[in-house]
Amino acid sequence: MNFLIQPKKYRSLMADEGSRAIMNKTIEFFETMGKKRLLDDFHKKIWYKEFVEFIGRERIFAKLLTPKQYAGNDPDARWDTARNNEFSELLAFYGLGYWYCFQVSILGLGPIWMSPNEKAKQNAARLLKEGAIFAFGLSEREHGADIYSTETKLTPRGDGTYVANGEKYYIGNGN
Repeated sequence: MNFLIQPKKYRSLMADEGSRAIMNKTIEFFETMGKKRLLDDFHKKIWYKEFVEFIGRERIFAKLLTPKQYAGNDPDARWDTARNNEFSELLAFYGLGYWYCFQVSILGLGPIWMSPNEKAKQNAARLLKEGAIFAFGLSEREHGADIYSTETKLTPRGDGTYVANGEKYYIGNGN
């Protein structure tokens, strides 16, 4: 078994053609960019707009991050931890910014998929199909995202909504 990714010799660990296609298209995308461009973009801190357009156009996050029951008729769409792990390793090989985009989307989607809110789940599935990336927030300088040590307070407004008061830092896919 190879433990070091070799793009020209890469063989997906996934048995199904749809998953292998995701991995191969992603490798092709980055190999077409080339190492020089990847390194230049990283050092110049250039936003990965082309990557976001690529994953949207190819519906890659929709295929990888949508649970089967919200995937409609797409036989390649499912939340599969082994497949997501393989994709994550590919992205990290090409650049941590690409990996970060994927991981933060996972963090943003997790609470939606685990919630009882069907409307939010349908909306997330639709947004993924449209090429959206997701984000996760609510981090504090002293406590990170530890909800048990948070200093932020939620105050009811009386109309069924709340106001969050405290210092928060956004963690997410923004430029």
